[in-house]
Amino acid sequence: MENKEKAKKIAKFICRYIVITFAACIYAVGISMFLDPNNLAPGGLTGAAVILTRIIPITLGTLIVIMNIPIMILGAWKFGARFTLSTLYTLVVSSAFMEIFERMGYVVTHDKILAALVGGTLMGAGMGLCLRMETTTGGIDIIIKVLRQKYRQVKSGEMYLIIDGLILAAAALYFKDIEVSMYAGVAIVISTYILDKVLYGSDEAKLVYIVSNKRKIIATRMMVELNMGVTLVEGKGAYNMENTEVIMCVMHKQNLTKVRNLVSEVDPEAFMIVSSATEVFGEGFKGHTDVEM
Repeated sequence: MENKEKAKKIAKFICRYIVITFAACIYAVGISMFLDPNNLAPGGLTGAAVILTRIIPITLGTLIVIMNIPIMILGAWKFGARFTLSTLYTLVVSSAFMEIFERMGYVVTHDKILAALVGGTLMGAGMGLCLRMETTTGGIDIIIKVLRQKYRQVKSGEMYLIIDGLILAAAALYFKDIEVSMYAGVAIVISTYILDKVLYGSDEAKLVYIVSNKRKIIATRMMVELNMGVTLVEGKGAYNMENTEVIMCVMHKQNLTKVRNLVSEVDPEAFMIVSSATEVFGEGFKGHTDVEM
């Protein structure tokens, strides 16, 4: 039994680092083959490095590692060895891929809008996969993680927006081309959207309220046939002042059609309200102790 558990842990560890390596690779492809060759500074520390490589005679991957040294020390102090080691691995591997791709000298496209769209997509997908594996590509991610511990009232998105705005302004001034910064802004928006989908897509849920005279039948069938947890909320009709019960249920979005079909079959006159639940904690969704990156 102990050997099986040990084998499981080893397999999980290996799989985690295979995914991290893949994520670091596509992240590097987005930057080295799309964004950097087109002077698109994609915000954060990477964007700052893209600008600085035009001033300092040093490769992008090497500069990113150098700039991350004090940040990694801060991360080790604040978040411990496990997080720091996995982030260090991600940083080194992604930088190594950047070095390789840069030496290959292969640029996929010089069309800036295409570079922004594809580069932003690859960058966001890579970052999202890294965050799902509880690691980061270093840089601004760690700084914002530290700031969030002290300033919880300020959202991470707002912090990223301020930093990315400063990087875009610096790029516009250095390259003397406002369009370059605008295209870089497109890349940032795309990468943020893709990151969100990769990181939280599986947690996307729907909150459903159902008002029906046949609520007992609907609730029972939802629990038995669809294996869903259902809550009956006490309510009162404002028109006739009669007490009633309202079905409340949070479900993964792919199950919504099944519920609609079931409700339509049992009571075509039922009143059904559907809204989005951006984050759900509990059985079947995220755990209350899950790390928020």
